[in-house]
Amino acid sequence: TVEGIQCLVLRLTFVGELGYELHVPESHAVKVYNKIFSMGESLKKQYIPVVDAGYGAIDSMSAEKGYRHWHADVSNAVTPMEANIGFTVVPTLKEWEHSDPTISEKKKEFVGRSALQAQRAEGLKRKLICLVIDDDKPLHGLETIWRNGDCVGYVKSTAYGHTIGKTIAYGFVECSKSSDPPRKITNKWLQKGTYFIGDKGERLPAKLSLKCPYDPSNKKLMI
Repeated sequence: TVEGIQCLVLRLTFVGELGYELHVPESHAVKVYNKIFSMGESLKKQYIPVVDAGYGAIDSMSAEKGYRHWHADVSNAVTPMEANIGFTVVPTLKEWEHSDPTISEKKKEFVGRSALQAQRAEGLKRKLICLVIDDDKPLHGLETIWRNGDCVGYVKSTAYGHTIGKTIAYGFVECSKSSDPPRKITNKWLQKGTYFIGDKGERLPAKLSLKCPYDPSNKKLMI
């Protein structure tokens, strides 16, 4: 409780750091906020400032951590595997592929399962990738992505990573648009590419990042 107000505390973060969410009744939100801020005054002596953070900071830090943004990176037209978050569904798909009689069919079933199983068997034709530019280059989205001289996709979302000091871009690439199209997109094929991002007539050198640019081993989240 905070000031006698019941709070639901969730160990949850969208910025890639040790974080929590406090869920309280709307009528008590201001009171809880003011109490937390006043308690944070004592932390200033330990050089731990308690300050408000806006969406600009959240967008930057979530991009560094590789967290997806609805409508920007993913939508109902994108599958979890195409969005590079297959870990959310692959374990369940494997249960279907290696049927366990102790698990009921109803428990394992979910909308879209058969389509995802087919895509998993066939392989991905497009995939969301992360590209990093070693400089502060303001991008806005929809810039072209070039791999080995071929335009293979476009940027969906972008942000400057203040922690790593680099520009981060997420975008979809399609293997069919490449001059060396594979049967399916693999990390090996992605790593063979030299990448540029097209911006206002200029091609900006970019590096492929198969893992999130910040804390890829999740050490910050395991404290």
